Amino acid sequence: MDCLELNIRQQILSDLATLEPYSEDDLQSTRHLIQSKTGYSESDPKNNLPNGSTGEGPNGTEDGDAVPRLFMSEARAQCSIAFGELVVHFPEEHISKQIDTLIPVLVDLLRDAPHIDFDECLSWDEWALPDQLVFSTVSALLRISSTHQDYAEDALGAILTFISETVEKLKSSTSIDVLTQLTPAVHGLYRAITSTPYSWTPNHWRQLSHRLQSLVEADVLERINRLLLDIHEEVEADPDALTFCHTFISRYVSQGRPLSGYFIICCVMETQWTVLAQALAPPPTPHHGHVVEAAAANKAWLSLMRRAARDLQITDEETKGALKATMQYALQCFNELLGQIEDMETDPPIDTYAWETMSESLKLASICTVALRELDSDLYTLLKLLLSDSSPVSDNLVQEAALKATTVIVQSFPEIAPALVNHLRRFVTSPLPIFEFAFGGERRAPPPLTAAAKCLAVCIKLAPGDDPILSNMYSLLNYIAATSKEIFENSTSQQMMNHPFYPASEHATVYSEDTGLHGRSEEEKRLIGITTISVVTRLALEFKSEEVTKLTISMLLQRLRTAEPTVEAAIAYNLVDLALSAPEGAFCDTIRLFSSINRTANSDDPRFSNNMVLAAQTRLARELSGRPDLYDLYLAELLTLFADKGVAIQNVAISDQHVKTEEMIEQLASLLLPIEALLDHADYNPHLNASSELVTQFRNMWFLCVLFHFTSSEEKEKTAMEWLQPALARIAAKTPCMVLESALDAASEFEYSTVIRQEYARLPSVLPKHCAFLSRHIPIRASEIRGLSAGQIIFLLVMHDMESMRSAMGLPSSLATYFTNSSLNRLAGLSACMESIAEKVIRGCVADLNAQAAEQALPTQLSEELRGLLVGSTHRIAKAREVASKYLNRLITSFPSLMCDPPLVYAILEALTLLRRACENEFMDEYNPIYEFHSERTGITLQLTDDYKIRNETLGQLRRNANTWLELALSRAPIELQSTLQKYLAATQSLTGSDTAELGASVAEEFGKAFGPVHRQLTSLCALSNWKSDRARMLASQLASKGYFAGEAAGLRLANRKGQDTLDKVPPQSAPHAEVAALKTKMANTMNDIRSKLSALTVQDLKRLLFRCAATLISMDKCEYTLLHYLVALPFEVFTPAAIAAGIEVWTWVIAEKPDMEVAFMCEMLSAWLGTVKDRKGVFSASSNYDDPFYHPIGYSPTDKDEIDRATTHARRLLVPHTLVLQMLFSRLQSARYCRPTVMFLIQRLVLRSALAHKSFSTHPLARELRYSFLLFGFETLKSSRLDCFCECLLRESLYQTAYSWFAIRPQWSYGANRVQVDADIKVLSEFLSYLQTDSVRGLTSLSSFPAAQSASKAPLHAARLKSINQPLRLLVENEIFRLTVWANPSNDVKRGTDHFGTAERNMLEPSWAAVVRTAWEIDPAIAIYITERFKSPTAHAEVEKLVRSNTSEVVNTPEALRFLIGDHFEGKFRRELKHILVWAPVPPVLAVTFFERRYNSDPILLQYAHRVLKQHPVDLTFFFVPQVVQALRFDDLGYVARYVFETARISQLFCHQIIWNMKANCYKDDAAEIEDPMKPALDRMTEMVVLSLSGDARSFYDREFGFFHEVTSISGKLKPFIKRTKPEKKAKIDEEMAKINVEVGVYLPSNPDGKVVDIDKKSGRPLQSHAKAPFMATFKVKKERVVVDSNPEALLDGAGVEKHEEYDVWQQAIFKVGDDCRQDVLALQIIAMFKNIFTAVGLTLYLYPYRVTATAPGCGVIDVVPNATSRDEMGRAKVNDLLDFFISKYGGEETVAFQRARLNFIQSMAAYSVACYILQIKDRHNGNIMIDGEGHIVHIDFGFLFDIGPGGVKFEPNSFKLNHEMVVLMGGRYSQGYELFQHLTVKAFLAIRPHADQLVSTVQLMLGTGLPSFKGEPTIKRLKDRFALSLNERQAAEWMMGVIRNAHENVRSTAYDEFQRLQNGIPYK
Repeated sequence: MDCLELNIRQQILSDLATLEPYSEDDLQSTRHLIQSKTGYSESDPKNNLPNGSTGEGPNGTEDGDAVPRLFMSEARAQCSIAFGELVVHFPEEHISKQIDTLIPVLVDLLRDAPHIDFDECLSWDEWALPDQLVFSTVSALLRISSTHQDYAEDALGAILTFISETVEKLKSSTSIDVLTQLTPAVHGLYRAITSTPYSWTPNHWRQLSHRLQSLVEADVLERINRLLLDIHEEVEADPDALTFCHTFISRYVSQGRPLSGYFIICCVMETQWTVLAQALAPPPTPHHGHVVEAAAANKAWLSLMRRAARDLQITDEETKGALKATMQYALQCFNELLGQIEDMETDPPIDTYAWETMSESLKLASICTVALRELDSDLYTLLKLLLSDSSPVSDNLVQEAALKATTVIVQSFPEIAPALVNHLRRFVTSPLPIFEFAFGGERRAPPPLTAAAKCLAVCIKLAPGDDPILSNMYSLLNYIAATSKEIFENSTSQQMMNHPFYPASEHATVYSEDTGLHGRSEEEKRLIGITTISVVTRLALEFKSEEVTKLTISMLLQRLRTAEPTVEAAIAYNLVDLALSAPEGAFCDTIRLFSSINRTANSDDPRFSNNMVLAAQTRLARELSGRPDLYDLYLAELLTLFADKGVAIQNVAISDQHVKTEEMIEQLASLLLPIEALLDHADYNPHLNASSELVTQFRNMWFLCVLFHFTSSEEKEKTAMEWLQPALARIAAKTPCMVLESALDAASEFEYSTVIRQEYARLPSVLPKHCAFLSRHIPIRASEIRGLSAGQIIFLLVMHDMESMRSAMGLPSSLATYFTNSSLNRLAGLSACMESIAEKVIRGCVADLNAQAAEQALPTQLSEELRGLLVGSTHRIAKAREVASKYLNRLITSFPSLMCDPPLVYAILEALTLLRRACENEFMDEYNPIYEFHSERTGITLQLTDDYKIRNETLGQLRRNANTWLELALSRAPIELQSTLQKYLAATQSLTGSDTAELGASVAEEFGKAFGPVHRQLTSLCALSNWKSDRARMLASQLASKGYFAGEAAGLRLANRKGQDTLDKVPPQSAPHAEVAALKTKMANTMNDIRSKLSALTVQDLKRLLFRCAATLISMDKCEYTLLHYLVALPFEVFTPAAIAAGIEVWTWVIAEKPDMEVAFMCEMLSAWLGTVKDRKGVFSASSNYDDPFYHPIGYSPTDKDEIDRATTHARRLLVPHTLVLQMLFSRLQSARYCRPTVMFLIQRLVLRSALAHKSFSTHPLARELRYSFLLFGFETLKSSRLDCFCECLLRESLYQTAYSWFAIRPQWSYGANRVQVDADIKVLSEFLSYLQTDSVRGLTSLSSFPAAQSASKAPLHAARLKSINQPLRLLVENEIFRLTVWANPSNDVKRGTDHFGTAERNMLEPSWAAVVRTAWEIDPAIAIYITERFKSPTAHAEVEKLVRSNTSEVVNTPEALRFLIGDHFEGKFRRELKHILVWAPVPPVLAVTFFERRYNSDPILLQYAHRVLKQHPVDLTFFFVPQVVQALRFDDLGYVARYVFETARISQLFCHQIIWNMKANCYKDDAAEIEDPMKPALDRMTEMVVLSLSGDARSFYDREFGFFHEVTSISGKLKPFIKRTKPEKKAKIDEEMAKINVEVGVYLPSNPDGKVVDIDKKSGRPLQSHAKAPFMATFKVKKERVVVDSNPEALLDGAGVEKHEEYDVWQQAIFKVGDDCRQDVLALQIIAMFKNIFTAVGLTLYLYPYRVTATAPGCGVIDVVPNATSRDEMGRAKVNDLLDFFISKYGGEETVAFQRARLNFIQSMAAYSVACYILQIKDRHNGNIMIDGEGHIVHIDFGFLFDIGPGGVKFEPNSFKLNHEMVVLMGGRYSQGYELFQHLTVKAFLAIRPHADQLVSTVQLMLGTGLPSFKGEPTIKRLKDRFALSLNERQAAEWMMGVIRNAHENVRSTAYDEFQRLQNGIPYK
């Protein structure tokens, strides 16, 4: 480095010194480097001086004798400077360690500085080497001593010594040394003290000031002032020396530092007041880091200006005397200079530094008087004189200093503030030239003016009074009005007086101020006005009060339009400053007025107000960076202004075609300046996520730019408008996409654009010219262009010009967005032109980028843009996809080296992976397509269509393109590409344990191992030979090497290496004992934390710990069993998929590296696996076992997909860990089966113990695959083992038991819509069936003490046993496969496969079923019970019934077995077996209620069981069946139901209220409460008994609730007299009554018992249509509660989330009916809610919304309103043609994600309601009863006609359900993917509900006694049962439902009924 020239060495050393060290090592290395260059050592500070000086005396001698100056080379000086800079940047902890070494070195260096003879050089930039050395050394000393006060005296002593020695040298040294070394050294001291913050004391100041006075002695100053003359005399014969001196001094002069004696005086004064100011206002914290020039002085001064100085409490007379003397000296200096200047005819020369010295003298004197706490009268008088219109000085610098000094003084002497307020107010309203400046360009207000405003603001704040701020502001504002009045007689000053902020007391002040202006010239008045405006503005900014700012802006805005031009410019300029800090409202007022002036300005305006305002608008835009919240407001205003002016120009041209509009157009163009300035802010990106309104505004701007030829270079003069093209290009970069995909009719928006006047466009000079431009761009489209409208031509030119600009800047990605709108794509001519323009832009982009590439200057953002095009190439719309793909392909093939960019390559690979995942979504979740796929690694997000065919085509195209691009890159830069691919592969990890296929990784691997053309010999070898070769070994080797050495390096860091001399050695291969012990402790602690649920580890933390443990095990010669135990036990303790996946990765590594540990590992594995059996973890957990859906509460709420997703996630989280472990064990089995008997023994034990726990296996549908995978593993183990006969049969028997136990529950479908899961289930069952078909007893000799003949005789018994249990199991497995094939292919589509028809069932004879049932019963009676659901054999059913009645005690734990015992009608037989009923497992509540019916003859035992079951179930569950419980009272001869009702009503208040309402509703048969129900007396008694039992809080709650509800429902009665009146009259009556309602605490709506009413919208009442009744609707504010779980997805433990209850409010609408029986609606919605539970239990996302309806009295009820829904009837009345149009208008085009989501919601809800309508035979399905909610779901309402009746008593509608043409069209058409989805879901919904037909039918049957119109007695129930088609098998039932769908499809009876409703009731259906 010593060979470097000029100041490069110094810059390098300085940069090294100022770098922020990352570590202690970095700091030490930098220090050693710099110290090695300086020669300083830490061991002996005495050797640290230049050239070996010892430092004993001042000059390096013992007694201080003079010695010759010591030479220091340039290099060493620069290193010494860097050393000081390094110390300044040292961290505090390092200084603390090294302070005893650093201080002596720095002190000695400073003391020796005056004696150093520096190398004569000019290689420095700003300051000479002595200057820099003293500056860095003093700065370092002050930096250290600021935090270590013990060394402060050492630092001060060194500085004082330096001054003394320097003064001596100044007197005795040569003139050249004084000029080039000593004077710069003094300057370095001045810079250091004024720049480095330090807490000085008054004593320090006194000592330092005393020494500094010696620098300004007369002889010293005289010597310095005549240096140049002396030098000329001394070196007259040496021209080089003269040149050097002149160059040296000229450099300092160029920096404003003349190094004269006058300058030294100024430096000394500034140094003195800086030190004293920091004593008065100590810096808050010690400074660390880079030293800024004069920072300490500025900060201290600003601090004293902002707040009063602290009291130094100086009692020392010596210090006081020094302060007074210094102050007098400063004033004397000022006065002497003032006198000299007054005697001069011209300004003083620069080298006198007169103005600066006078300024510093004022500051020094003011600081001294503040320190003394005594206001010096001479100083005060002088300041007041300077701040007046009679000031003897008119220099900006001096008067600014006077103002600042006054500010400092008034802070400490506030008593002078009132007098100064008036004085300063007169001063700022004086016509002084120092206040004048031009309000243009970028100049700021004059510093004196700003300082005056600050000073005045401080005085006003300190002045006493009620509101001095506003009064003074009004006074100054009056000056503005008064000056304007003098200038313009037509002034509107009266407007200011009328302003709301303006007090009446100030009205006369205008005229008083006016009189003070008499005698002033017009120029003086103008200047006063300008000055006052600026001062008022600065004051408003200083006060920081919204009220003051708004007042000031308001006043200035009023004056703006009537002011004289220069005053107007001042107002506009100052309004910008005010607007930047104003509230949003005032800001808006300002920019709107600017816009107003700009709109009305014209070229004839002599004031050129347009230019003034434009300058203000541009400055405001440029300086708005501090208010990013206002960006959008200002941009919208500017764009609106641009559009308005553009339209105005057209209007002028239309009115007079001969008018010249060129100047107006130029004015319009100039408005692009503020727009460009605003968009230039780096933090403003309006093109991202722009609103449609902003897009329209930008589009209008660009349309006008094209219309007026701003974008066409040949139409503009090159000189005047040369700025326009670059500005437009910058605007284009931040312009949002011009075309919105969501726009419904973009073509019309362009054709009839509001900013293009058709009359103007048709002018001869306009449209033909644009057509010619467009034809030149795309000549092949000339014929199409002729057919385009003006708006379309302008749009195409905008597209061409803007995209050409963007592409030239490397921003090509927006081009594809022009093709995202369907309405544009449908216009053939326009679309063709757009494609041609796109092609031209692409070609132009390639050409532009070629030129930039030739200069190695490709835009940096091009990579990101290419990623944008990559995302565009997957767009949902074909044309956008095609253009983006073409563009991207053209760019990459034109510039293959772009593929060297890792982010682009990663994005391509990730896009392939995401597209593959998107295509697989068809099979993973068939009925819930995912639209968005995101890559965390690259940040790209793909929004894809729901059309899987298009998804596959897109993937295929991208795969082909990716292959092409990668091949190109491989041919150009194989090493770079393959390195990138390796990095991608190394970072591609999965912690989920799922077997996901990563297509991106596969492609990366394919090209990562490929040969490139550069490998010519290998390529030739492959071509010549018949074998394909690749570099797979090299790929694996490089990946492994990189991973290994990265890990080794991390290990070295982890071990905290002690030296650097072992980095080339192999690290130790065995772990030390301490490390092993520490690892054991860590593993044990982690295990304890996990068990106690306290672990905060993440999955990555666990994986890291496991790998370190495994690495330690592998490195050891002997197995450390404790570590091995934890290595296995830890993942099993966590037992999540991620933990087990990490564990398997580690376990397989250990076994591969240490095969001798396998037995020990398998022992630990066996123990851990059996631990999961014992602890019921994973597949052995009961938490997700199958359960009847009606054992769970049934809610009146819409289907929640999140609930299904949570259940799926929970199940997989339980099952995946065992699945992963089983896969690993299967692999271990295959490797151990031939030669590892110990391992085989452990596996056999694992299988046997697990199989014996078969009753613990999960029965969740998703556990099917895992169970049978385990069975396959077990049979493979059995086949691979050599066991004696008994052990073999024991193992086989346990495996058969495990297989059978799956059938001990009700037959299940798969869960969710995962076709892959169903297919996997079918495959695993088929494999298991193959095992069953070939299974046989091997008959090996038993190990027995009996003779061989006796032991061998048992083999036939085992074979017979196997045969007896094998056949039933095969029957069951075949049936399970058959059911799953039907589920996988509900529509029996041959493309989806064929059904499985097993041979076992076909070969079964009817009598054989009895033996099968008996065998199943012997294994598990529950299996026999459920066999009857799988097979429709009468024999089997009879046999089961027989077995149940003969072995009743064996099935008491199976609720479903009860029906075999008692049948449908109890006849009194089998009395002996009935005793078991008392302990029978509980059936679902609705079945228990049926036992109270007459058909069971009120058997006491059965009634006791039913009563027990109802009480045993939670109230939340039985609550749902309140209507059925009430009906059971009809048969309650023995009082069991009444007792249950009474007891439960006492437990649950909500149940109590609901049962009372329901009993009241059932007292009468009719709506009018005229026909009593026979059970009315019983209901009345029951109601009375329940109510009388209430007391205390319960009674109070009852009274509040029923009182509140009575108040609400009574409105309906009060409304009856108004039935014939108008709707407004009815509403007024409702509002009147609702205003009287008082909401009491805790009340709720009967239809919403889960929420409390807290408020009523008293104006929400709405009368509903009714001929003779008065229903109405009202809105209530309901408070509800939900559980929110805060969880960390990265957390190791699943239960780490925190549950909290959160309250939220909803506005719920409810309809109150009187005179309408709601019980039928209640029943229908009950069944629909039960359907919803069934669908949720199966995991089908079939949407139902069973809204609440509560019958509260005869003919009365409350109905919840479906929120955010529109009826099809309302759509028709709004002239919506069909559902498709409605969906497009609401959600966007058919290709949008929003539309496709809504369509999917429609299909899912349509399928669910279709089944509901079919089963319940819901009629009256006209368009008024069909709703569409905000998310696109269909929701049916109004269930007045069910089962066997229709409107008018005629069943006019079809027996299926409503499926008309518009519904099918919305789905996509009859042969679409959507319609197929609808069919599948409908069939699956039907299949899902069939097993629960008994409960569904019972729910209806219990209501027969109500006599509802829909019931026709028992035939209704029979027909209801028949609709479930229970006699059919699954495939037959699916075909049955397919027939129902075909019948419903566009059924003519549905169409005819809609027409009937249209004619009869005016309900439209189109």
